[in-house]
Amino acid sequence: MKHRIIGETDQTVAIELSEGESIFGRLGTLLFVKGAVKSDTNPEGPYWTSVSQTISPEGTTPIIVYRCESGNGLVGFSTTGIGKIHQIIMEQNKRVIVKRDSIIAASEGVQCDRLHLPGEDDGDVSPHLFVTLSGSGNVYLHGPGNLVDFSLSPKENLVVDGKNLLMMDSSVDHMPKPVGKPGQDSPYPYILLMQLTGPGQVILDTQS
Repeated sequence: MKHRIIGETDQTVAIELSEGESIFGRLGTLLFVKGAVKSDTNPEGPYWTSVSQTISPEGTTPIIVYRCESGNGLVGFSTTGIGKIHQIIMEQNKRVIVKRDSIIAASEGVQCDRLHLPGEDDGDVSPHLFVTLSGSGNVYLHGPGNLVDFSLSPKENLVVDGKNLLMMDSSVDHMPKPVGKPGQDSPYPYILLMQLTGPGQVILDTQS
């Protein structure tokens, strides 16, 4: 699946589809469709049900599937503002953890599973922040601002603000260290600090 990223600071990704290929994105992110591409706002089947419930929990913005029925198609997705688009190629046993709201689009075959963080059940951590990706295919993320890339060695530590954590390898150990509680009135803002321990790659975005 080929793609082209257009723009420098306010980016768009144009994704080429061959006959039979499908890609999904959130409602409101589509910029254009070219060729014999059919959209499905209510995809059926256990795979699509699982993806929908993970990417758009509790009735949030639904996903739409775009399938190329013949020849070649082109689908363009716009971002929600200034930032960078990051592509992840999923293959073999690769597993990554990404910020749920950062997903612009992903090809059929990418499996999405909710990541349950310690502290969610007690109300110390906001739920549904991150998902784990596996399977095969391409994933496109949007990181507001610029992207900062780290490669952590084994047992190397990094403390980050969770709202700026775009993605990390599943090999990176992650422990929430929340300050305050979500939605609680306080003179100090709620901050979800994350203590990360390598090995693995970590990518941060620079704007909340």
